[in-house]
Amino acid sequence: MKLHARRKTSVTILVVALVLACGLSKQPARGAEGTRGLHLPRDKPVSFNYVRTDGGGFRWDFQYYGTVTQGTNHAYGGGLYCQVSGSNVQAPDRQGYANQNGDEIEIGPFSTSGLNVSRRIKVYEDRPLARWLDIFENPTGQPITVPVQIYTHINYGIGRTKTSSGGESFGEKDWAFITETRGGNNIPSLLHVVCGDRSKFRPQVQMSSNSEIYVRWQLTVPAGGTVILCYFESQSQSVEAHEKLMSKFRIFDLVKDLPPGVRKMIVNFPVGSGFGDIDIDRSETSDTIILTNRDPMYGKIVNKAFVLKTFYGDVTLPAEKVIGMVPIAEDAGAARVLMVDGQMISGRVSEPTISMEMPSGGGTLNVPLQRIKQWSYQISKDRPAEVAFSGPVAILRTGDRLVFDTAAVKFTFLTQHGSVPVAGKDLLEVALDNAPNAVHRAVFLNGSRLGGFLEPEKLDLTLKIGPKMTVRRDLISKIIFSEDDKPAKNLTQIVLSNDDELFGELTDKTLVVATEFGSRKVEPRNIRAMTFSPAQIGAACMQLWDGSVHRGILQQEQLSFTIQPGPELKLYIGQIKGITRSEALPPEEVTARLERLVAQLGAESHKDREAATEALIKRGADIVPLLKGHLENQDPEIRQRIEEIIERLEGKGKQPVRPQMPGMING
Repeated sequence: MKLHARRKTSVTILVVALVLACGLSKQPARGAEGTRGLHLPRDKPVSFNYVRTDGGGFRWDFQYYGTVTQGTNHAYGGGLYCQVSGSNVQAPDRQGYANQNGDEIEIGPFSTSGLNVSRRIKVYEDRPLARWLDIFENPTGQPITVPVQIYTHINYGIGRTKTSSGGESFGEKDWAFITETRGGNNIPSLLHVVCGDRSKFRPQVQMSSNSEIYVRWQLTVPAGGTVILCYFESQSQSVEAHEKLMSKFRIFDLVKDLPPGVRKMIVNFPVGSGFGDIDIDRSETSDTIILTNRDPMYGKIVNKAFVLKTFYGDVTLPAEKVIGMVPIAEDAGAARVLMVDGQMISGRVSEPTISMEMPSGGGTLNVPLQRIKQWSYQISKDRPAEVAFSGPVAILRTGDRLVFDTAAVKFTFLTQHGSVPVAGKDLLEVALDNAPNAVHRAVFLNGSRLGGFLEPEKLDLTLKIGPKMTVRRDLISKIIFSEDDKPAKNLTQIVLSNDDELFGELTDKTLVVATEFGSRKVEPRNIRAMTFSPAQIGAACMQLWDGSVHRGILQQEQLSFTIQPGPELKLYIGQIKGITRSEALPPEEVTARLERLVAQLGAESHKDREAATEALIKRGADIVPLLKGHLENQDPEIRQRIEEIIERLEGKGKQPVRPQMPGMING
């Protein structure tokens, strides 16, 4: 459901709008809601470079192209050019305009391909983020389709890329990606948010020569119309900070400064917090009824409650819990009701008449539901513009979204590893594809993805709205247990042949690998990575904490693995493609020696402290994870020396050995 705010306009504008609606004029009304606030006032000219600092302390320096010159510490080599049919959009006379606060500027219009193109750029003062609005206005009587390209050059080159889905290249389901530069610790990584996660209008993203980013659209602007492309950029010193920003990304919070009519022109972000494919237009000053002929009516809806006949019984919905209603066109008397807690409930309305009290004592109108396209209450504190998640919520194939009590339901996931009990508190969601032979997919809070079948076939749910219901599994499309995931650091990752991806810990005490030189016992915590041969079950290549590599046959048929938080699984080794650990640890005897050397860093003798320092440095960069655990040591001498040792070891940048996929163990 997308929620769009709609303000009531002035009397003059309403008159013009009525003239337009009745077909007496085909010219767009200048100043009507559709264009109000589209451009910044032109009373505060600015010259370039124009420099702002965002809420994270990062620098944004803009050229007259609406581009970033360098950013912080030369992160950019010229970023965010807007190219229409190959031409760079730029400011006429190299001059732009700022708002009164100075946190937003605009350039344009720039005429190209029959369009007038303007660029608005906002630097947020409360977060490390900047926003671009590229505004395309078509003054002609015919639609115009143009190629639009957003071009960015990364000054130091791209060292690593991570997308919103966790991959390394932008795919069909991605909506954002992070690029980490090769320039060193002081060069920010960059987050590029190019569309909404639910958007149906997505770009193609290409990276070239490890330093250039192309975000491409094929954009159609209707005759006499306006469309807006919106995207966001963030600078940060860590990829983890960008990942956190993505997990909390809420488009409505970031565009609520724009008038409702302008927000609706954005084509690559579903603006609002709704669910499904239903739009509800809402006013900030009054309740709204939109008739089937699209005529709007404003006033106060005075119905006290709404009774719906659903397939799970009659439900009474108090008016104060309702945001709005959309009649179901193909079923007279039926409607979908959006609740303030994010639920969507469909059914037949017992009294299908909406009563609206008109302003200034103008009487009460009783409008039958079959004459209504949609209606809604005004935006208020009790009925906010953005619907909050109050899950867990079951999304039915009817479109209903029903919040229920997970404590009263026991779930089991039937997997290729056996029947696994799962708890709602550990899950992000379960997607149920009920096509023949299609598996369900459980996604855990830590990002683990597990394929199988949710059981039982009939779920007994206690609904938040009151009744209990039994729903067949094939009527459910998805169950959402939490709004946000909670990725954890330093977990072991296992990738399986069916594309399951699990994060947690190996719980076997030891693993045994039979090599051509004899058997080798290893503790799971000592392993940095393992790859398995698809041609020979159990044939593995193991890389240990110190970079050493051992090839052989793993002697266990199963590995014990616990998703954290989540259930324990028994994984057949023939289904495992690879295992990686972000931080492998030395054996206990090595750890004990390192602990003694760390303690010696605080010795009374300067000679002993220096000897311990040099001994630790000789151990190499593989001990850095262990040293980081001592950065909060109470002894300031130890803390300082550990910081210096880590800096020296990480500066050496020893590259880890990458184990190759083995064939036969003697290969």
